[in-house]
Amino acid sequence: MASVVSICNRALAILGAKTIVSLDDSLVEAEVMKAIYDDARDSVLREAKPACATFRTTLAKIAEAPSFGYSSQFQLPVSPYCLAVLNTKEGVDYIVEDRKILTDASTCNIQFVGRITDAGVFDAATSYAISMRCAAEASYALSQNRALTQDMWALAEDALMKAQNADAMERGSDPITVQAFSSARS
Repeated sequence: MASVVSICNRALAILGAKTIVSLDDSLVEAEVMKAIYDDARDSVLREAKPACATFRTTLAKIAEAPSFGYSSQFQLPVSPYCLAVLNTKEGVDYIVEDRKILTDASTCNIQFVGRITDAGVFDAATSYAISMRCAAEASYALSQNRALTQDMWALAEDALMKAQNADAMERGSDPITVQAFSSARS
């Protein structure tokens, strides 16, 4: 089971840097990891959209309507903090502005990517992608080597794609109906 420190230590090991016991260690490696980890984690979760960070909820409607363009607005979740809206159950037209969903729907049920702070929840591919993102973000600060930094960013992008692919295989597929094929032929 992964922990924040184990994810950071994987990144540091990949860079050939000293590993840490805690993000509060007095080592420069700990200071760098402490500075980048939260944003790196959130970026990977937002981009990979893993099932381990996917939630569903009914949003609270805000009494005041938007100034124009839509008739309703709904507050995005804060627990867990919404990093990205994946879709609405209703499939209605909407936009996200100022941490609110604006729509013409009277109710709003969403599927979203939420911030996960317990690293033990991450699947192996997501944990690895976060490690690689941390390695990429920390590489120049810890090595001052531009070539290494470019290599780390390429590896981080590859790890992100693998996390996305692994998750896509687990999600299944949308059912295909006979009517969909009939409509395509007409």
